[in-house]
This record gives sequence, C-alpha cells and structure tokens, in this order.
Amino acid sequence: MTKSVFTDTAMLLLIPLTMVGISASIHTHNADISTTQSAQANKIGKNIDIEYTADSNAGKGAIRPLYFQASKVFSIKYRTVNFKTVLDEDYREEKLYRYVPGSKKKNRTYSWKKIKAQTGKRVYVDKKAKAYYRDDDGERESEDFYRIRVSASHKATKYWVNEDAIDD
Repeated sequence: MTKSVFTDTAMLLLIPLTMVGISASIHTHNADISTTQSAQANKIGKNIDIEYTADSNAGKGAIRPLYFQASKVFSIKYRTVNFKTVLDEDYREEKLYRYVPGSKKKNRTYSWKKIKAQTGKRVYVDKKAKAYYRDDDGERESEDFYRIRVSASHKATKYWVNEDAIDD
C-alpha cells in the first residue's frame, strides 16, 4: 500500500514538470509565439458621448457633446415645483445636502437633528433636480433630488434630499 502511495506521489510530481518542459521547448523552437506580457492598469478617462437636443427657436435639432467620468454627474436639470409633503419612514438612510450631489466639488452634508426630523414631519418642496450620471458599467442613470425647507417661510434654510427621503 505504501508502494502505491509513493508511485502516485511520484506521478503527480512528474505531470507539472513535463508541462514546464514542453512549454519551454515550444518557446525555444518558435520565435513568433508571443510570451506573456505584464498586465496594464486600466485608466478611466473622460469619455465623450453625444446627446440630441431639440432647438425650440429654429425648429431644428442639435447634437451636443456630453463629458463625463464613470460614476460622475454630467448634467443636472432643475425644475420649479411647489408642494407640501412629509418625510418618509426611511429618511434616515439619506442625507441632507447643501447642493445637489455632484454639482459642487465640496458639498456640505447636514445631520437630520439640525431640522428636528422625524417620520411624518411636514416639509415644503420648491425645486426638483434630475441628476444624470454614468454608473460603473457605463449605463446612463438618473437620480431625483428635491429642495426642502421645514418652515412655510421662503427665507427658511433649504436643503437638498434624495427622492427616497420624502413621500411623493
């Protein structure tokens, strides 16, 4: 039994050695066969895409370039709205922002304690922003944000929140 184990072990060691020998002989006989190259790191640079936009003045369309990087916002469209709503039960999973995320390099975030938030708290919405970005797979995605305030006064401090923080 020990003789068969010894034989099996010897055979298992010979298999990789013969593979290395065959591989070395192939590379020495054929100079045109390429050898392995070291891997190169992928660099994500700016990609250029185009978007078709309608020109309402002339009744013609125009093509404009869109510059973006992976997972970066490349366009934000704002719209004025005016409605009241309440904070959703999952509002804590989102953040309060000073600006729409992706619109400024340094965007300040605030704690929900600052506005004494709780589920069902009434908020006033006066702006909507749709942020367009490209995810890691290169797919175009969009995210909606709303500008809220906790007071009916238009002079109250305003914050941007993800659409998931409020009831629509």
